[in-house]
Amino acid sequence: MRHRVTSLRGKPQIQFTQNWPRLDGATAAYPIYASAFYALSVIPEDFHVWDYLDNSRTQEAYNKIVNGDADIIFVAQPSDGQKKRAEKSGVTLLYTPFAREAFVFIVNADNPVNSLTEQQVRDIFSGAITNWRAVGGDDQEIQTWQRPEDSGSQTVMLSQVMKNVRMISPQETEVASVMEGMINVVAEYRNTKNAIGYTFRYYATQMNADKNIKLLAINGIAPTAENIRNDKYPYIVDALMVTRENTTSETQKLVEWFLTPQGQSLVEDVGYVPMDKTLH
Repeated sequence: MRHRVTSLRGKPQIQFTQNWPRLDGATAAYPIYASAFYALSVIPEDFHVWDYLDNSRTQEAYNKIVNGDADIIFVAQPSDGQKKRAEKSGVTLLYTPFAREAFVFIVNADNPVNSLTEQQVRDIFSGAITNWRAVGGDDQEIQTWQRPEDSGSQTVMLSQVMKNVRMISPQETEVASVMEGMINVVAEYRNTKNAIGYTFRYYATQMNADKNIKLLAINGIAPTAENIRNDKYPYIVDALMVTRENTTSETQKLVEWFLTPQGQSLVEDVGYVPMDKTLH
């Protein structure tokens, strides 16, 4: 995975010359933890970076932290299934917020709808509203796109947006699996005129920016950095560092560093909203 590495403000306040923490996480968090890894690590010539810096995405990252194959993962909140798997394995996970993020809804840029209420979002994804005309748009059937179970975005969608309202079945596509032959998986978002999907603000605006996609306001409030900072946007989530209980001292140092002014400045410079509200 190639993404721009963001430099620190000033000299690194901590450095790792051995016992490097093994980092993994969500795609949208990779630019943050990769930037920290390269800025804070003194790397020998024979060093294999991929042994310590991986991006296996949310589902696999949670598996790796539970199995002891990662020291810190950078992710959204765990799903109920991920919590249960940790508990079943006898592993206590610790969750430390390091950034604030908006959970956003995306549509085609030509869609005349610019804002939905929280209830309208629930009605669309539960199947109670099926035509854009019902929310001020064109007379077109709404095409909803979901994310896979246990992904960070699907977990947030279920817990913070839908709450106890049942979602309609996701669109699926058939793919080839080496182990299982042809299997059905949740289909990826396609930006048709009548589409609506969801993701995290950073991914939509920084990592996968597309002028043909727009972010909807919710209750008339746009998902801007300012509206995340001042808690006005309805769907704000914490980006988390997840570690195992009784982790290594090096791992704990990195967790603590992310909460210092230098660590929080990196969070901001990468493009996230820091936990530290004194930064602008």
